Amino acid sequence: MSSEEAQDWFEDPPPRRKGVHALITRGTRLLMVSRPYREPVPTWGLPGGSAAANELTWDALSRLLSERLTLKATVGDLLVVDHVPERPGELHEGTNYAYRVDIPVDAEPIVTEAGRFGEARWVERSATGDLAVDHSLRRIEQCLIADDTGQVIELFRGLPTREVAS
Repeated sequence: MSSEEAQDWFEDPPPRRKGVHALITRGTRLLMVSRPYREPVPTWGLPGGSAAANELTWDALSRLLSERLTLKATVGDLLVVDHVPERPGELHEGTNYAYRVDIPVDAEPIVTEAGRFGEARWVERSATGDLAVDHSLRRIEQCLIADDTGQVIELFRGLPTREVAS
């Protein structure tokens, strides 16, 4: 394709990731997972992963929580939609959907071998910054705001694209 020709994004769309994340809380704590596959130093974030082609986001999240953490989950309200631009050579452009998720009161996450998580841990809401950094931390903070306010928040790399009404 020459530089003068415009790419037909309908006929030849760019590859995109569709990620799903779960905000699972117990009182003042939330469930976080380490992802040692992302960098030499494990990064922490909300549990989830990538949806398969043609898989609905809430179905993907339910499946991933079962496969990776042996949790029977009820996927609730959408909290945030987070757009992440391409990082050439690292990852494709993507959109991440984070939902409020409920699990049985006595359920405890068990990291499975297939899950690729290093660890699952209940973390005090006020201590998420001790584990998560940068984009992951911003997304978690916005999920908590959305959960508190009942509003869906649109993000770009974890930052709100619009003012959130209180």
